[in-house]
Amino acid sequence: MSSTEIIVPCSTSNLGASFDTCGLALSLYLRVRVEPQPRGYEVSPTGEGADLVPRDGSNLIVQVARFVAEQRGRELSGARLHVHSEIPLARGLGSSSSAIIAGISVYEALTGDRLSESEFFRYALHYENHGDNLAPCYLGGMVLACVVHETGSHAAEGDASTGVDERLSLIAVKRPWPAAVKVVIAIPELEMETAKMRAALPKQVPLADAIFNMQRTALLQAALAEGRFDLLTEALRDRLHQPYRAPLSPVLSEALKLNDERASLPGLLGVAISGAGSTMLAFATGNCEAIAGALRQRIEDCGVRARALEVQVDNDGRQIN
Repeated sequence: MSSTEIIVPCSTSNLGASFDTCGLALSLYLRVRVEPQPRGYEVSPTGEGADLVPRDGSNLIVQVARFVAEQRGRELSGARLHVHSEIPLARGLGSSSSAIIAGISVYEALTGDRLSESEFFRYALHYENHGDNLAPCYLGGMVLACVVHETGSHAAEGDASTGVDERLSLIAVKRPWPAAVKVVIAIPELEMETAKMRAALPKQVPLADAIFNMQRTALLQAALAEGRFDLLTEALRDRLHQPYRAPLSPVLSEALKLNDERASLPGLLGVAISGAGSTMLAFATGNCEAIAGALRQRIEDCGVRARALEVQVDNDGRQIN
């Protein structure tokens, strides 16, 4: 068999008020070249986090591929994986989601077994239930993601007999992203574990805060659909996660203050935390270089180095060549 190349974009999630609901695929990539071999697994990583990921069968990409094969009654002999990542680890850019999507794709490449979208997401959800990251990595573009528990509130616990919860599924709806809305990200040299950032969130929130976010989640979709980009400033306002996460690091809280200083940055529509952080996300109609510089400066004023850049929305999603 010849080698196969798999390309998976990174993703940003939450988009302000759209907590656990909406994600966007961006032009930083995980690239995996798959070379079948008679037995065993070898992983050759380069790029972001190369010195932190396993180089054998314990690598997440390999684990996922082998898991899917087991679930489908197939056997994988082995493979050599050349993995190059542009996606920093633990920065709120969906690095684990991209690896999960890559792992399922490695299974497809090695077996020729092409999964349906529902099958693909069912296996992906076995590893994490962040549909707002998984769906954009797979489909590209902006995706609204809804995790469905088909038989009650305990479905997420899974089926111990198979390892996959047949009752847990993902509804994903891809929507076009307007070219007029540019995306800037600032990536601090600061890792933030999703589990710890989620632990900072309250178990219950006031009804008024839930309604506040529901209104702005809907407003984001309407504003994008109707070209009312001036409304994105309000649509990004959030009361469910950012007010609880921002105090954990001045990097987050200082960058978010740019929302109240937009007059000094023409073109800026709003700033939000990407996923659980530490990456910061900005939407703009232009002036991206200045906005990137302002975000980076806010972070570095906190004593943390950062890089900031304009990125493109990836509308293609996962590719197998």
